[in-house]
Amino acid sequence: MVEETDVAVIGAGPSGLIAAQEASRMGLRVVVLEEHGEIGLPCHCAGLLSIRGLCRIGVPSSGVYTLNMIRGAHLFSPSKISITVEWESPVACVVNRHLFDLFLASEARRRGSLIMLGARVKRAYRKGDGWLLETSGGDAVKAKVLIDAEGATPRIPQMVGLKTHGAERLLKGIQADLSVSSLSTDYVEVYFGRNIAPGLFAWVIPLNDEVVRVGLACKTRDIREKFTKFVERRFKRTLKELKPIKYFTGLIITCGPIERTYSDGLLIVGDSAGHTKPITGGGVIFGGLCAKIAGRVASRAILSDNVSGEFLKAYEESWRSMIGGELKIALLIRRILDRFSDRDIDKIFLMALREKVHEKIVLGADMDYQAITLMKTLRARILKFIPMALSTIIGSVVGEGSKYIKGR
Repeated sequence: MVEETDVAVIGAGPSGLIAAQEASRMGLRVVVLEEHGEIGLPCHCAGLLSIRGLCRIGVPSSGVYTLNMIRGAHLFSPSKISITVEWESPVACVVNRHLFDLFLASEARRRGSLIMLGARVKRAYRKGDGWLLETSGGDAVKAKVLIDAEGATPRIPQMVGLKTHGAERLLKGIQADLSVSSLSTDYVEVYFGRNIAPGLFAWVIPLNDEVVRVGLACKTRDIREKFTKFVERRFKRTLKELKPIKYFTGLIITCGPIERTYSDGLLIVGDSAGHTKPITGGGVIFGGLCAKIAGRVASRAILSDNVSGEFLKAYEESWRSMIGGELKIALLIRRILDRFSDRDIDKIFLMALREKVHEKIVLGADMDYQAITLMKTLRARILKFIPMALSTIIGSVVGEGSKYIKGR
């Protein structure tokens, strides 16, 4: 039996569900295909989302999925120089991603979307002016427009010749929920350093006054060893003694968006498109914003009876206009950060304390537009940071060149 629909969405994560909800709201028939048997599982996210960002994607910051409210962060350099950034009221919330995704699914269903669970798309191909999708359960779906929200390692874009991020460019992440009391529930902790988590950072996020979510992401293969060492360093107890409640693993994208996110009858959203923040790897908010655009553009394409790539190009033009500038600056900052040594990071912390950068950040902070916020904050002080950034980059390039010559 073939299910005919206007829009088929592959993947029932936040981006896929928000795209489905938006397309359904516009009056289209929408089918969401999810390979797992339950929405929101397995979980691959730390669950820390900005309150302003949730408002942007039309999701309440308080709900059954909300575990905790956060109003600040303690940042630590490799040698434990600390900076505290705090606000008078909460700026972020910690969510249970399972319940959060279930909420989004209920909203999509309320608008009219059909969600098929345990429906892994094993084959997808263009047929006429639409798509035919064959699932592992033996079902088939025929759609005029396909919205791809598979995740960090999508297969569909490659089928139509679009370049995606190779798995080798992605960071590996690991985290666990630990029973740890006596920590402030108002603050998250972030730890930087090549010995801790090269390529990103480690985090401690309080879920309540008895449980914290501890994790890190990095480029190296020994991620479990680094995670174990970090936990022991932070809590002065072995991971075994802390008895983790549950583990989470996943892939994190910090290399920016893919080159092209549309084709004939196809739109790519969320992690599949690289709609994540290069500085932190977070993707729920930007993915959701782009998914809303995808749902609207897909609707206009179908109502206009024109699902060509030329028409659907409006999707990419819209999302690049909205977040493209932020992603470019953030990607540049990420590349500079990746070249900093632990000693450089310590110097940055000391300079930031001396210039009281953290106090300025509070005044105009936007947790989602991190790069633009940082550049605005440093506008009057940028000349003091440039020499260090340039010397680090030049030193790195020279070092790589030396390795290359030596290798030859």
